Amino acid sequence: MRICWVTPLSLRSSIGRVSAGVTRELAARGHAVQILRCEDQDDAAEALHATALPVHHWRSYDLSRLRTEFDVVVVNIGDNYLFHGGVFAILDAAPCLGIFHDFYLYNLFSGWLYYNGLDYRRHDAEIVATYGPEAETHAVAVRSGQMPDMGEIARHVPMTEWLAARCEAALAHANFYAARLEAACPGPVEVTPLCCPDRATPPGPPKAKGPLTVTTVGVMNPNKRVADVIRALGGSETLKACVYRLVGPILDEERARLEAVAAEVGFENLVIEGPVDDKTLDQRLDEADIICALRKPVLEGASGSACEGMLSGRPTIVPRAGFYGELPDDLVFKIDGEIVIDELRAVLERLVGDQTLRRETGKVARAWALKTLNAARYAETIERLAEVQITSRPLLAVGRRIGGELNAMGLSAGDPAASRIGATLQKLFAPLEG
Repeated sequence: MRICWVTPLSLRSSIGRVSAGVTRELAARGHAVQILRCEDQDDAAEALHATALPVHHWRSYDLSRLRTEFDVVVVNIGDNYLFHGGVFAILDAAPCLGIFHDFYLYNLFSGWLYYNGLDYRRHDAEIVATYGPEAETHAVAVRSGQMPDMGEIARHVPMTEWLAARCEAALAHANFYAARLEAACPGPVEVTPLCCPDRATPPGPPKAKGPLTVTTVGVMNPNKRVADVIRALGGSETLKACVYRLVGPILDEERARLEAVAAEVGFENLVIEGPVDDKTLDQRLDEADIICALRKPVLEGASGSACEGMLSGRPTIVPRAGFYGELPDDLVFKIDGEIVIDELRAVLERLVGDQTLRRETGKVARAWALKTLNAARYAETIERLAEVQITSRPLLAVGRRIGGELNAMGLSAGDPAASRIGATLQKLFAPLEG
């Protein structure tokens, strides 16, 4: 196949890292692959993930070529407008297979409004068009600050369907949000675990050293529940001797907040490292005894930090919610999705006190992750879904035409006649889908 792979390629983008590995695998399997960068702006000074494939930026590329020069356009969709601002023009230019890395896309939607100079009227109109007239109260509440909690926004207007409706096919990384894609995307939808390229981290327990180290990696925002981990550690005489290391970007105000929490509970071994390069991250994972990959609310489709914890052979603590809740129970240590500190403390104490449990669980988790989260398996899923997408196009085209005619006649989507017509079309095109 001729594949256009749309992705941010910035070195700061974890999606870019995944894309570099998957596109390399697709090319090795004989496909003609080109990368189309979707960062909003083309910054010449931006460091990029390494690739031997042709790379273009969407602002300097003739998007009309997408329909004629490629069999499939694969668009990686995440919740950061500066990394994904180009996807809107690309979705308009050609039928696309959307990979939904995040279940919550309201921030991407908000960025689209802001950078295109669109006001509250467009905000409300898009939400109503996506979720129906009853969603207008939620639209007003979100934009007016009456609904500031991201968990509430995710429950009512995550805007997943807003972009799924613009894709011809869609891929989710967990089942918990697949139904939203299926409800909005007109074509095939599939679920497959995230691809997480293996790092250079030596597998197994860290070398002999001093205090045990608990590590959290990634962007240190409040929904990572770092403060809860600090309170769990600081409230236990057994755990106070541990080092808690934070590895990833952090804002000054969040740093100050976490340091204040540590002082409040008397925890003296908080190490805030900030952003690091890949080599240093490998070292920090190598030094870790336990990985904490908590989220509340769960907004992403999958977690790279949880996957990397398992790949590094470290016991990983996750919430029983979203993607994390779907991980095999014997590979990770799950706590309630509400992040109850006493429960978290008990799990940490159990792991700190049982070296054999840490090593054996980490070993099994790494074996599963190597088998399940690799680029070859992910590329096979892309191939299969793209083939179904391509062969389904005649059915979709006929469905769109007939749907338009039925709508013009005043027939609603819920009318029994519409269901019968849809079932007939499925039977007629069954050989194509198979």
